[in-house]
Amino acid sequence: MSFDDLPPQTPINPNADRYAETCLEQSRKVAETTRCVLDVAYGPDYWQKIDIYLPPEPTEKPVPVLLFFHGGNFTHGYKEWCGFMAPAITAFPAILVSVSYRLAPHTSYRDIIGDAFASLAYVRAHIAEHGGDPDRIFIGGHSAGAQTVAHMALRHDTRRAAGIPEDGIKGVFAVSGSYSRRLADLEADESLHVSPETPDSPIETATKTFPPFYITWGGKEKEQVQRDGLAFVEALRAAGQPVESHAFADDDHFSIHLNTANPDDIWTRKVREWMLG
Repeated sequence: MSFDDLPPQTPINPNADRYAETCLEQSRKVAETTRCVLDVAYGPDYWQKIDIYLPPEPTEKPVPVLLFFHGGNFTHGYKEWCGFMAPAITAFPAILVSVSYRLAPHTSYRDIIGDAFASLAYVRAHIAEHGGDPDRIFIGGHSAGAQTVAHMALRHDTRRAAGIPEDGIKGVFAVSGSYSRRLADLEADESLHVSPETPDSPIETATKTFPPFYITWGGKEKEQVQRDGLAFVEALRAAGQPVESHAFADDDHFSIHLNTANPDDIWTRKVREWMLG
């Protein structure tokens, strides 16, 4: 089982470590009691794997798919942090695909984005085998995962290079991201020589693109997360991009993600509306 061979990671901070422990505990219970296919490889590296969570019963027609990327500041995290979300999502009915990707400092940020597109390309090619609709794939992510999905939607050159059509992403659900950070600030591979002056943060590259955005953050998050959420929404709107947003006044950086397991959570209801709409 995928939960039994996770490479150990260093502590982050007490709050993040408690969140990580809760995610793993709840996700293990879900994996043991639901229909799922774990540790599906989309590439040769250990980290290039996905977990596929399926509706409680097989469906007559293909169902929409949510491809979700964990957080962890690009240095920590596992796909097993997100399995706890599955029951609320699969009940729509829909399929939840939780993605692992290579982590810094052992790989470059460019390769992390490459992994994200590789996982999307794999799901597009194979999700029909599990009852999913390859033409109704949505992407979402928490924290670092939110920045990842923002780049996926906005970096058209990288998307085209990965063989993903313009309409290959139907919607973007970005939770608690930092959208002002540039690739140069994250890049672990010095050989790439990315200039710090390159305007490549999601806020700086906001443009009109095919999928609509739903951007959320907590009212008890760090100021940068709240500030970046508002700035990213404003930048997208200024570009003429369809975008909705919501600030969860009582949530911090971790509770906002954990609450997505609640079928009545505002975020989960919005995801259901968009995916089944």
